[in-house]
Amino acid sequence: MTRDLPVGVSVPVKGFENKKIYVWIEAVSGYYSASKQWEKETGGDASACWNEDAVSYYVQGKDNIPFHTIVWPAVLLGIDIPALPTHVLSNEYLTLEKKKLSTSRNWAVWAPEIIERYDPDSIRYFLTVNAPENHDSDFSWREFIYSHNSELLGAYGNFVNRTLKFINKIEDFEVRQDDLDQKILNEIGTVYKVAGRQIKALSTRSALVTIFSFIRHGNKYFDEQQPWQLYNHDRNACRKTLNNCLNMIANLAQLLSPFVPFSSQKIRTMLQLRPFTWKPIDYALAKPQNIQPLFARIDLSRIDEEVQKLHDQEKA
Repeated sequence: MTRDLPVGVSVPVKGFENKKIYVWIEAVSGYYSASKQWEKETGGDASACWNEDAVSYYVQGKDNIPFHTIVWPAVLLGIDIPALPTHVLSNEYLTLEKKKLSTSRNWAVWAPEIIERYDPDSIRYFLTVNAPENHDSDFSWREFIYSHNSELLGAYGNFVNRTLKFINKIEDFEVRQDDLDQKILNEIGTVYKVAGRQIKALSTRSALVTIFSFIRHGNKYFDEQQPWQLYNHDRNACRKTLNNCLNMIANLAQLLSPFVPFSSQKIRTMLQLRPFTWKPIDYALAKPQNIQPLFARIDLSRIDEEVQKLHDQEKA
């Protein structure tokens, strides 16, 4: 448990003053000490996190598996805490442009810089759908930008934008629950159940794929119903189509809020939705307001720019 190091947490035992606690004893113990600190600062009670009925999720890379499955349970047993890890989610390795990430060689994408240049939801989406859950995967600037333009902008953003803008053009549009198609409501309920099971089973990538499959279904429904044609000869059918699309969007914002929270919050504001939960939203309560695009297109020239920047910083 100890190391001969000049820095670190000193061992509070006589005769061990020059020893430091092994970093992985210290690090995993932080889970418990952080909860005790939270209790001290808030007056809350974290005991439910540490009793024998607690369900815990530990998320890390595969090189940290021994510390969470051997060292940490040993520490917990040593201090008579029965809450041993129940779920250990360990990802494989992520490479960068087919090469091993290396901060020492500066072959890396630095979080503060990428957040400055790109939508945080785009980053979150790509890292989740491309996560190395079962095998190593690669971060490619080409794939990242194409993913944003085709999935977030082209599929999700397009469905939201054209639906809400169309509704906004109809001055007498009514949000009505009796317009909703029971088949679509059942499909929405199924997405919650399937995606929920996948998240609980620690397969967040599969959950995101499930939700985006429903987004493509929504786009297909919009195209097949052709509300722009219905508007000229069947206003009731047009309103029903748009209300179904509006309800799909409200639920998609809620379903996607764990993955792309910023765009979900935009929709929640535009549709004046209640705080998000994990059960189907019956229907949007009001006509959309202050419509704004969820995402902007990323120019493909950025691919070569970002790859060149990688090479330049590695040489620097």
